[in-house]
Amino acid sequence: MSERKNKKAIRVLVIRAGQLGDTVFAASIINPLRSHFGENVVIDWVAKEGIGKVFQADPRINRIFFLKSRRTPLIINLAKQKIIFAALLNPYDYIINLELGSIFNSVVRLSRANHKIGMPYKHFTEPPGIHAVEGLHLIYRSFLNQDDLQRAQPSLIGTTPSEIKTKFSLPEHYIVLVPSNSHHNKKSSINLRGWPVKHWKKLFELLELNQINAVIAGSESERGYFNKLLPFTNNILSLVGKTSFPELVGLIENADGVVVTDTGPAHIAAAVDTPVFALIGPTNFKRTGPYQTKTNKITIINSNLDCSPCYHTEKMHTCIDNRCMTEINPLTVMEQILSQLNPNI
Repeated sequence: MSERKNKKAIRVLVIRAGQLGDTVFAASIINPLRSHFGENVVIDWVAKEGIGKVFQADPRINRIFFLKSRRTPLIINLAKQKIIFAALLNPYDYIINLELGSIFNSVVRLSRANHKIGMPYKHFTEPPGIHAVEGLHLIYRSFLNQDDLQRAQPSLIGTTPSEIKTKFSLPEHYIVLVPSNSHHNKKSSINLRGWPVKHWKKLFELLELNQINAVIAGSESERGYFNKLLPFTNNILSLVGKTSFPELVGLIENADGVVVTDTGPAHIAAAVDTPVFALIGPTNFKRTGPYQTKTNKITIINSNLDCSPCYHTEKMHTCIDNRCMTEINPLTVMEQILSQLNPNI
């Protein structure tokens, strides 16, 4: 993106270089900054390589610094050095570090800015039991007013719906299915966040029976997993490996709903106010699930087992059957879709 040249505009550097869900949560800072400093505020963003591309079609973001490695020390991390050099040439008015750890402490210390929010100058501790977005609000409250905070919910801007429809020849109505998640590529024997392949295939059949069009989205790196779902039913269009991040945002925004496990596209859907049907078992949806706002619609579908959530506990390490996901019935998911979405999809 070309850098805006309005010298009077406030310049802000936001640091949040996490996974897709973390980045979407942190996008809740964008509109409050525009409210507080004016719509001409220049917002630069430090993001994880690849993930930051979710902002590439967003006119609210001026420049993206991509980091291949967050943890590589500054002395041998050229990407971190580039951030410091950019701030030396053109100092920021504010640096807002949304990372709760110490990974970027040296970058913040050495980068020129009039005001620095967050670590290493002030540590914010998230109270247990609140959503991750509300945890970020603790940082926002240190420099924003209450009117600004009313706008502190995730929001994204991607490729326009008209461009998406034209490029991929999409039907007028469809839902998006995201069967995969980042844990499919990990070496552990059980993908605890995953819904069984046989359940996805049954849902495909139920959607076809109810004459509902669906688009499957996923990355090329997950092709091996998607091959297990073949053959797709006739009502399904596969865009696996075909969408950029901005196109994925537009695809989801244009959809009537999204069926997804606990993974990044669930948070994209919540951020663009597309109804979310989130199949969640081991993770704590109250803490890291799609963020509920006044304008979006989120349906959490789970098995309500006593052992769930178990993520990052000993129970997770001893789980052998993943009941919290296997016991989510495709018929239940279909019933939720039919009861909540527009009947003409």
